[in-house]
Amino acid sequence: MKSVNNTKQLIIDVAIKLITKQGVKNTSLADIARHANISKGTLYYYYASKDDIIAEIADVHLNIINEAVLMCVRNIQGIDDLDLVKILLDNISTISSTGRIHMYLICEAITENEALRNQFKEKYREWRLALKDSLVENLSDEFKDKADAISFLLISIVDGLVMQSILKAEPIPFGDISECLVSIWK
Repeated sequence: MKSVNNTKQLIIDVAIKLITKQGVKNTSLADIARHANISKGTLYYYYASKDDIIAEIADVHLNIINEAVLMCVRNIQGIDDLDLVKILLDNISTISSTGRIHMYLICEAITENEALRNQFKEKYREWRLALKDSLVENLSDEFKDKADAISFLLISIVDGLVMQSILKAEPIPFGDISECLVSIWK
């Protein structure tokens, strides 16, 4: 007999794979149950609706990204502005490995899921404030007063870079982007 945690994790893992492949709208609870090799009754025992599954996926996903952002900013100390921006962009852009699910969840949050939208709003605020704090601690004095604006800019850039990496249109020159940003600030 599977434990509660194993069954819940199986459901979430299967749902992530299906949503990544098919999108939120094209993934049904029946699909998830079938691919998880469980009955729909078992699925309903753990999750009353697809929105409940999506909320849990978002929570897991956003926590992974939040930890990556916080770990990145905690480990940055004593470097110049250009290296700081390069490290931030490079490390935060690693969410592109989960970029497709990130984009599906954002689309769902923007278009029709108010609870999911609120989850994203809170996590984005946490990320931005963590970035801002790190920027204040690590940027040279001439940029510290711009840390708030720079944190918004970096989060926006990362979202755009994630989208571009999903499309795989061309290699992303993180170093050149960082140099351009720092030169604009000056």
